[in-house]
Amino acid sequence: MKNLKISTAQFENKSGDKKYNLSVIEALSGQAAASGSDVIAFHECSITGYTFAGKLTKKQLLDVSELIPEGESLTSLKKIAVRYNIVIVAGLFEKDKDGKIYKAHVCVGKNGLIAKPRKLHPFINPAIIPGDQFTVFDLFG
Repeated sequence: MKNLKISTAQFENKSGDKKYNLSVIEALSGQAAASGSDVIAFHECSITGYTFAGKLTKKQLLDVSELIPEGESLTSLKKIAVRYNIVIVAGLFEKDKDGKIYKAHVCVGKNGLIAKPRKLHPFINPAIIPGDQFTVFDLFG
């Protein structure tokens, strides 16, 4: 059985600036991989930002949210995972095709989405609905 090395990272993200936040996620993922980590875990809403969402309308939240797994951020995370051979855990606002909004934390590896837990108690904005299940998954299975 292989030992699993996990790095954790928290950074000052920019509210609504997914491009910037993903650039930091990429840099930190590269550093973690170079130090031998198999996984890097980021804070909630590390991709989208968080605290600014308390003042957004539902439409504004939908604009910053993404479909999972087809959203641009997931595509970027997969490319980073492939580039550095690392599993990435990061958070963002998710929307579904019915216009529901969730606070998701995705786990992405070189083959794409591994898991997508949704926060069970999202309180930042009443337009965000809670997830309805616990998520258990195998990082490498």
